[in-house]
Amino acid sequence: MSILRRHHRRKLLDQPFPDAWLQILHRDVPMIRMLTDAEQQRMREIMMILIDEKYWEGGGGLKVTEYMRVIVASQAAIPLLNLDLTDYYHNVRTFILYPGAYVQNQEHVGSDGLVHSGTTNLGEAWYNGPVILSWQAVEQAARQPGRGENVVFHELAHAVDMLSGMTNGTPSLRSANDYEKWNNIMSQTFDQVRTGYRHGQRDVIRPYGVTNVAEFFAVTTELFFDAPLALQQAHPSVYTQYQSFWGQDPAARWPAPQNHGPTS
Repeated sequence: MSILRRHHRRKLLDQPFPDAWLQILHRDVPMIRMLTDAEQQRMREIMMILIDEKYWEGGGGLKVTEYMRVIVASQAAIPLLNLDLTDYYHNVRTFILYPGAYVQNQEHVGSDGLVHSGTTNLGEAWYNGPVILSWQAVEQAARQPGRGENVVFHELAHAVDMLSGMTNGTPSLRSANDYEKWNNIMSQTFDQVRTGYRHGQRDVIRPYGVTNVAEFFAVTTELFFDAPLALQQAHPSVYTQYQSFWGQDPAARWPAPQNHGPTS
């Protein structure tokens, strides 16, 4: 990082966090209530840098507002609370928001081996390019956490994955000694879940997560941050690997499900 950028960030973080942004967080991002005071402070710092350094564009006629930037940046900040490997997603220069689901016209080869085009998406992450998001999906995930589906976590997991130079479901881990265990656990779980679906079984990892290993990492990252208790219970070894990589234990701060007993 250049001296000028480092100096700019110091000046930026010397400024107070805007009161209007704080009101948005406490009103519309309930996940913030699960964070410690130190984590909330770190979240605010990350948000200020993301909002300042990234380009924000609207697609499909959408005009990106300050409120939208705050909602996106708040969710983008959560994976970075204890992860310093990405320099604030330095491979993502632009966030593009569409009003809702949008049509992606570029051809691609699907898991069925066929060429597809005109697919409807809620988000995309391009290699060293923009992250594209459905604003409707972003806002819903922010306001209603716990479903295990969060397009911001998903697409930025892809961005973190891409920092290794390949989109292969294995990000740049903290130590060279971590790769063998990571690959064994992820490969075994991927095969287990995919085989289960082929035999009509269900899993907390939704079927899209076994499209390929990159989607497996993105989908399970959504679960790790947005439905951590479910992931921890169903796939504890995956949860433990993510706990080490992301440097967080979301299950410890997530409220336990309430058991009200049978109803008559």
